[in-house]
Amino acid sequence: MSNPFEALISKIRGSKTSVDGNVHIKNEKYQFTFYFSNESITDTKEKLKSFELPEDYVSFLSHYESATLFKSAKHSSGGYDVLSTELVIGYWKGYSIDHPYYPIVWSDISNSCICVDQDRIHSGKGYLTWVGSILPDDTIDIDLTFTELLEQLIEHDGIEFWDQPIEEEE
Repeated sequence: MSNPFEALISKIRGSKTSVDGNVHIKNEKYQFTFYFSNESITDTKEKLKSFELPEDYVSFLSHYESATLFKSAKHSSGGYDVLSTELVIGYWKGYSIDHPYYPIVWSDISNSCICVDQDRIHSGKGYLTWVGSILPDDTIDIDLTFTELLEQLIEHDGIEFWDQPIEEEE
């Protein structure tokens, strides 16, 4: 099975190594790790059977169990964690996130979750929503798919672009 995320991962600048299927990338500012998954798609879907799963997210989980993105190269802190199936359930319960949301990415930058909005999976406009962990009613629709989110994070150097003020053109 080919990995549709290889092209995306290749856009991350830095030295790349692969150990036991895990992909490690380090540059002067950040480090990234994509943890190899040996779990079948059937197992993934079974673990997350309470949720409607977007195809691109399932595809990611069929190749990688989880990932760390934009962690500080000096302190291994900050950045984002693409959650494993176990952590999706753990964060969902731990932060009492209500339907239609469930978390798939944790942001150490804002101490919040990026969640799938199950009501928008088939909207054609993207299905991700930022949900504040302190104020779970504080949400921002990101209107991207999981793959598009990864692309935009790489393009914006890990900055939470969805929470930035919009610059007005003069």
